[in-house]
Order: sequence, then structure tokens, then C-alpha cells
Amino acid sequence: MMEIGKGISCAQFKFYNNFDSANLAKVEYIPQDDSAPARNSKSAIHDTCDAEFNVWTKPDCAGTPFENGNRTWFYFGLQAPKSCMCVCLNLVDLNKQAKMYSQGMAPVYRVLPGRPRWDRIQDKPVYSVSI
Repeated sequence: MMEIGKGISCAQFKFYNNFDSANLAKVEYIPQDDSAPARNSKSAIHDTCDAEFNVWTKPDCAGTPFENGNRTWFYFGLQAPKSCMCVCLNLVDLNKQAKMYSQGMAPVYRVLPGRPRWDRIQDKPVYSVSI
């Protein structure tokens, strides 16, 4: 992982956190051989991933007098080294979101320039809660 002025470069991918409301703090590439044992057996999603990353967010209101220990959302950009890649993202440090995901909510994304409107991810989010 390497932080640069205009984002974070990791495994030939570029993660953008240099825009208003972006809250990405850290990125870690997971080599495909290393990620297999930790995968959820209920999901074949990871089997189709071209790349997988653990990502951490900044605390809510980071860098302001209102910063707190919560991490309730995520917002960042990602540029892959080539088009049509499937990327799996493990959001490591969010507050408990199990109820939201169990009720059908899902993260949204968009692909620029080809797909400028926001869409929900196609697969059901896989989540776990650890203490």
C-alpha cells in the first residue's frame, strides 16, 4: 500500500479519497491464494473476483471538531488497471450494519464514463459482525 497525493495506489489499482466527503483511510491487497480460507462458504461471489481488497474508512467527520469514533458509511473512487474487472471489497471497520443489509439494502456504484448512473451492486452483500 502506498499513499500518494491524489489517492492510494495498491496492486495496480488506484483508490481515490481526495474529493468532498470521501472517507477512505487505508487499502490492503489480498492475494488470491491468501483469501480463500477466509471466504464465506455461502457465497461464490469471491470465486469470480479478479482482485480483492480490505479497505478501512476514516472516522465520521474526520478532521473536524465533530470527529467521533463511528464509521457508518463509505465513499471513495476506484480505478482498475483494465476494464471489465470484478473487484471484491471487504469493508473492515464499519459500525454494525447487519440489520440494514439483512433488510435488502445494498451499496451503490457507478462506472465512468460508460455507466454514469448509480446502481445497487448485483450480488447480495456478504457481511459478518466481529467484536
